[in-house]
Amino acid sequence: MPSFSGCIGGPSVTWGSSDGEYSTSFSSDSSTGLTTNSISVTNKLASSTSHHVDADELELEGCENSTFSISGWLVQTKIFDQPQTADPAITSWMVIEMPYSEAQDVEAGTIYVSVVNREKNWATPNLAEGTPMIDGVPVDGKASEFPHRKWALLAIVPANENVFDAALQMTTNQAIKLNGYLTQIGSSINEDQISDCQIDASSRGWSGHFVVTSMTYGDERTVNSEEAYVAGDIPVIGRGLYTTILLISIVASGALYIFSRNQIMLNADTQAQVMLSEQQMRAGKAARHEAARHDARMAAVAKAKESEYTGKPTKKSAAAPKFDIHAALAEGTPGSSTGHYVAGSSVTSTDEAEAMEDMITEMQEEQAFEQELQEKGLRNIIGDMPKGGIGGKRKIIATKPHTSRLESDSPEAETEPKRKPSRRTRKTRSDDSEPEPVEEVEEEVEEPTTRRVDSEVNDDGDYSDFSL
Repeated sequence: MPSFSGCIGGPSVTWGSSDGEYSTSFSSDSSTGLTTNSISVTNKLASSTSHHVDADELELEGCENSTFSISGWLVQTKIFDQPQTADPAITSWMVIEMPYSEAQDVEAGTIYVSVVNREKNWATPNLAEGTPMIDGVPVDGKASEFPHRKWALLAIVPANENVFDAALQMTTNQAIKLNGYLTQIGSSINEDQISDCQIDASSRGWSGHFVVTSMTYGDERTVNSEEAYVAGDIPVIGRGLYTTILLISIVASGALYIFSRNQIMLNADTQAQVMLSEQQMRAGKAARHEAARHDARMAAVAKAKESEYTGKPTKKSAAAPKFDIHAALAEGTPGSSTGHYVAGSSVTSTDEAEAMEDMITEMQEEQAFEQELQEKGLRNIIGDMPKGGIGGKRKIIATKPHTSRLESDSPEAETEPKRKPSRRTRKTRSDDSEPEPVEEVEEEVEEPTTRRVDSEVNDDGDYSDFSL
């Protein structure tokens, strides 16, 4: 995560000479040597202009025409992006002094400094109160006496922009080596603390402003005026390759998700087609359409009820009324006189309709009688007549028109002369008294010469379609 944040993050302070920026300009006097070097510092990070440092010149002190160096283990850092005083330093580092090679062997987390309140107890870059701890054991001394023996509190003044970036983004718990110049501001170094231009804090602690021209950190990585600091640098593979692998992984993950999702959907469709037959698929589609129609019907019913409750008149349909079969079947026995109801109307059947129904009933009885004669082998002979009719009288039925097509196929039908059939009738009384004999009267019935056969009636006399 620190590596990733370093790749996408940046410093909170920008380099420049405007308000809210920090910059330095290093210069030297070739006639007097390095001991008279000076640096111009501009620090306009404070919200109050009284705390701004505007192109202030700092006198620098070198070591035998060279720079001083200090090395050790970097424990804590603090950025002063809102300084409470006019100070040329941008950051403050707590370092335990030791050779650079020895610092590379230190295990992270074994050395640290406990600061109770960073805002109050670490108010300026070269002044802090803390308790150093090594391997979990506090170092002898008070927190107000920091830096303790072997410790250094460095107020970092970067000499160039590359060092400026490193001072702001440097991570702690790593070996560090700084090269630069001393200043006269708050410096308390003694002659016995300098050995071969190396600041030695083994006998007592040291704090002061240090103008850094270059630094070495971690695994021999260098930052100077020519070498830029790489935030989030990854060992072995490097920052560029790490960022490339990270981006490829993100893109590949998204592509793999889309591909796998499409494969799952395609496999589901294939399995559904294998498990369901074509008929079942059609049934499923029909069920879906039927559900849609049902929703439409329910919406229409709800709308009708709403209009009924609100009292708004509804539009009458222009279509013809339909026969309500449920209302007709709900009547009494078939023999009773029933009214034929029409859906959406209270009108009953007319006299013509009742006459048509009586005619259909008579034709059905006549057809039944004719079929009975055909089963007995009788054509023109009148057998026992079925009782019935209106008023107890026998009906006179002409059977010839219904059998004309059957007889026309035989040769006998062609040679037999036409004769007038006769029918014997006998009048009876409907009361319970003994019937009186009556005289039999022969009635002549003229047979029509031709009769049109309805195409809708079949040879067997099936009137079911017409009756329905």
